[in-house]
Amino acid sequence: MGARVIRHPSQGFTLVEALVAMAIFTIGFSGLYFFFGASQQVIADSEKRMYINLMADRIVETISAQAMRPSTDPLNPFVNASQYSGSLNNCSSYNTGDDRREWCDDLNANIGAFNAASGQEIRQVDVTNDGTGLIVNVSLVTGGGSVSAYFTRKLRKR
Repeated sequence: MGARVIRHPSQGFTLVEALVAMAIFTIGFSGLYFFFGASQQVIADSEKRMYINLMADRIVETISAQAMRPSTDPLNPFVNASQYSGSLNNCSSYNTGDDRREWCDDLNANIGAFNAASGQEIRQVDVTNDGTGLIVNVSLVTGGGSVSAYFTRKLRKR
């Protein structure tokens, strides 16, 4: 009897199979990388949105608290509403101790400096006395216009 040759099937992958697998892996991984980057941006915008909402509320509450001062106190917004109005774009335009300076510094520290180049950012507080109360308007827009908070409240004299 002659010797029988037993053939074993090839084991492993061919070069073509390995390249196809790598291409599929690369496409899948690049999709994950894209979604990771997009989710990071969404998280950053959410944090900014949360902060500017809290900041706008803080501005209104500060003005409301100052309205509790005696009616002869010059820091009472019912006496001089314009001292709480202004742009929060440039912090150096206000003296240390001015509430607007503090608000502006906090915005810069937590969401970044005002970006005038975008043409879409707004940091504005307007307080007017209409004779029946104070109307407080806070407009904060950042992130090139993608994150915004607008608060309007009417404060009545107590």
